[in-house]
Amino acid sequence: MKPIIVLGGGLAGASVAARLARAGHAVTVLERETGPHEKVCGEFLSVEACSDLETMGLDAHRLGGVPIDRVRVHHRARSIEAKLPFLARGLSRAVLDEALLQLASRSGADVQRGVRVSGVDGRKVLTSEGAYEAEHIMLATGKHDLRGHARSTPATKDGYIGLKMHWRLSRSALEALGPAIELILFDHGYAGLQRVGARDANLCLVIRRDRFANIEGGWDGLVASLMGEPGLRQRLNDAEPLFAKPLAIANLPYGYIHQPQSDEPAHLWRLGDQAAMTASLTGDGMAVALRSARLAADCFQRGASSAAFQALLARHAGTQVRRAMRLQRLSERPLALRLGLLAAELCPWLLAKSAGFTRLPSYPHVV
Repeated sequence: MKPIIVLGGGLAGASVAARLARAGHAVTVLERETGPHEKVCGEFLSVEACSDLETMGLDAHRLGGVPIDRVRVHHRARSIEAKLPFLARGLSRAVLDEALLQLASRSGADVQRGVRVSGVDGRKVLTSEGAYEAEHIMLATGKHDLRGHARSTPATKDGYIGLKMHWRLSRSALEALGPAIELILFDHGYAGLQRVGARDANLCLVIRRDRFANIEGGWDGLVASLMGEPGLRQRLNDAEPLFAKPLAIANLPYGYIHQPQSDEPAHLWRLGDQAAMTASLTGDGMAVALRSARLAADCFQRGASSAAFQALLARHAGTQVRRAMRLQRLSERPLALRLGLLAAELCPWLLAKSAGFTRLPSYPHVV
């Protein structure tokens, strides 16, 4: 029997493994991919995310994170820009996740790649490589639910779809984009564009599933329709897509916060998107994942129960998730969107205020 098994080697899984292994615990990480890989993600490392990485000895700047200190919002012919109240970074998930997995391995965790988890039966983890038994199981499978342990979310079949593509931008487009994250708001969705490398940018889109289903041509049709937005057209006009096809994920349960149930197994801990999933519009998704790992490691070290950890995380991240969802819903209402953009055009500092309003709180040092 292995003391701790972490299911998933993404932000939350690799981080909690590194923290617990560094503290002397026996940890095994089961990661289904065999090497570095991209994931659907806005790849915006907020100030909180960078801070939590630093507590593990990882510097986002040294990993290649591109500075982001401005936000620019485009909606049809209107463009509004403001300086962010913090310095963020743009960094590829393939780079960041690999750095975290290597850190976990150096810290003493047993990182096993190419292992697919099919289910959990009590304390037994069923995988493509056989069964593992554990005293504690850290469920960090991201947006993918594990059979038999799905999140208690309302039906999302008509919810959101996430799409991601990296682009090689022209020199003039890079200069125009600069140290900004650009948000392009359109009917029933939005897109975020930011640099994640010297010449590369990430375009991540969130759109209602029913809206996407009605777009002729799928991804190509969606991009073609968005090229009518001045902000995006200026950036992607001469850009080269870097993936053979976009990455995609459906049925995103935005607004989800896990609430521990009385019959929940005491040995099961939910981290990352399995514990809380905030609206990507605010750019704090990676921060929530990293923070959940930090809190879980601290709670485990102090002997707290998994239920106590889940309750603490729900309280800690709940305000951010609720505020983010409120902002996302307002952006989907035409009248509210027009009024909000008019106010931001008259007072650009409102954009910075909104960015600061939707951050995670300071780390609770007493847990």
